[in-house]
Amino acid sequence: MPETPKKQESFLGSLMKYSVATYLGFLISGAALIVKGVLPPDRYAVPASFMAYTTSLMNVGMLGLDQGLLRFFREPVEGATGRSMFAATTRLSLLVMAVVGLVGSAFFAEPLSAAFGLGQNGAILVPFLFLNAALYMLVRYLNVLLRLENNVRAYTAETLWMQACLNLLYLLPGFFTSKTWVFIAAAVASFGCVAIAFWFKAKAPIRAGKVPYKAIYRQMVPYSIALAPAAVLTPLFQSVCLSFLASNTFSQGLFAFAYQLSMLVTTVQAGFSTYWGPYVFAHYRTEQERIGRIHDLLNFLIFGFFCLLVMFEDIIFLIFPSKLPCMRFFPLMMLAAVFLILMEGTVYGNAIARRPHHDTIGVALGVGVELLLCIWLVPLYSVTGAAAALVAGNAVMFVYRTLTGQYYYRTIPSYPRTISGFLLALAAGAVGVVFYQHFVVKFVLVGAILFIYCTLYRPQLQKLWHMGMTLLRKLLHR
Repeated sequence: MPETPKKQESFLGSLMKYSVATYLGFLISGAALIVKGVLPPDRYAVPASFMAYTTSLMNVGMLGLDQGLLRFFREPVEGATGRSMFAATTRLSLLVMAVVGLVGSAFFAEPLSAAFGLGQNGAILVPFLFLNAALYMLVRYLNVLLRLENNVRAYTAETLWMQACLNLLYLLPGFFTSKTWVFIAAAVASFGCVAIAFWFKAKAPIRAGKVPYKAIYRQMVPYSIALAPAAVLTPLFQSVCLSFLASNTFSQGLFAFAYQLSMLVTTVQAGFSTYWGPYVFAHYRTEQERIGRIHDLLNFLIFGFFCLLVMFEDIIFLIFPSKLPCMRFFPLMMLAAVFLILMEGTVYGNAIARRPHHDTIGVALGVGVELLLCIWLVPLYSVTGAAAALVAGNAVMFVYRTLTGQYYYRTIPSYPRTISGFLLALAAGAVGVVFYQHFVVKFVLVGAILFIYCTLYRPQLQKLWHMGMTLLRKLLHR
């Protein structure tokens, strides 16, 4: 059934509103890249590992309840509201984080320090790592609440603040000191400021009325616990590599820089996933055809931008000449990011069918493959081996979670076209690595791959053209 103009305008309008926060966030990421491009890689290596593991530990405390809140916010149990579910999940997560943090800091500080690649005397940083993770957890919960309540203005401001804490503010001490504890203090202080704002925002739902905690936990905990390992393991795709490179802080710093630079691929997706997840859960029964069309459009955009970045990566490293060694493995880092982005549109079936264990299995398989390849490749090829392990892990996770997700709910209109795109992406990444010192050869070969892909996705290219012209006419009219 054709879409009405009003419905299409509403969808595009909401998507554009939610994109604002993420697009502005790229200004913060760009500033962080400039800082890392200027600072020596070994100066921010340990702080980068500290922040990477902050995300994993944050997910330990959340127990997947943020995803449960996203899934059931509009389907609460009897006697509960979305806000009361938010209050219940936040309190449980705080309790779990407090227990895990105390036990880990008191009894396992030394082995955790070694595993996290925090360097010599890193055990003293472990308690602050748990504290930083707890503060980030509070900020993350507020971010989900604002998104679900469609409070776009507050969501935008809070997202930018959160992005600054996670990517930029902790780096700034590097301009005047190399002492790790100063970086860590900056990280904790910045998240602490956001957490204070969190409590001012959250105190109303926590104090308002009686919250049916037992009923909420009966609904959400089984679903969330099955998904929690996936949330904990997902950030490890970056952190595992950083840990294996811990013996060489220069390589560790190069990997951290290239990883953040590879997130340029997500520019195309900016704001999309923020709005898209709630949209799919609200309309999966009635809008499957549209969901499939938008999945194809996202595939086309991501792959096209990925190819352009591989073709012109030399320009990027003219801007950051001190990071020129990243060129030999940078296409692999971007390819790993592409798999993560594409996966966001293929795995909703697991959540819709309430089969989150498939997501956990997929992530565990990916991390396991990455871990084994790091053991094998990092001693041989250093940071390039770590990048190859990252790609392989993300690819395995993408394949497994996509296969299971499509079994329960189909979002891919054409499997042959999607498989062809997957293989072409691998080919473009391989060309970028093999010919990283030969600009013309790389440009021609990747350009040919992009041409083949555009031929496969000709209808999507035409659709994007028409959408772009429509938006341009609206802007000019205004």
